[in-house]
Amino acid sequence: MNIKKLYTAEQIQEAVQKVARQVEDFFGSEEPVVALCLLNGAIWYAADLLRCLPANFELQTIRISSYEGTDSTGKLKWHDALPDCAGKQVLIIDDVLDTGLTLKSVRDALLEGAASKVASTVAIDKKGRRTVPYEADFCALHSEDCFLVGYGLDLNGKYRNLPYIGYIE
Repeated sequence: MNIKKLYTAEQIQEAVQKVARQVEDFFGSEEPVVALCLLNGAIWYAADLLRCLPANFELQTIRISSYEGTDSTGKLKWHDALPDCAGKQVLIIDDVLDTGLTLKSVRDALLEGAASKVASTVAIDKKGRRTVPYEADFCALHSEDCFLVGYGLDLNGKYRNLPYIGYIE
């Protein structure tokens, strides 16, 4: 398998720092914010992002998936329940926004659960893949419609630990 680099580790870190400034401007540094990381892929992005944010961001995680191999199943599998975010500000952190199904579903569930403010951020936005109308509030990087690996993105659990983001040729 041939993997071509799309973004270097340095480019990723620069983009993460830019998003952190935008997120802090949006939420502020005083009131608590639940930083809800969607596992497993977003943990790399969440860790880097949270290190750049003030202490009012509290990490929570849930596991949710929709992929088998290189294709979305079009159905979400909730492995964990959402934390109680009633009356709280929430930042959803995901690795990639492609079909829009996962992020829209999580956002809608949080709002139904009475979260006071919900925004989302993604490491990579793949606009050409949308099947559900949804846009992230904060996006670090962009990609065309190709299968990405590295920096948390995987192919059947492999390649997540690459320090860069690449695509499979």
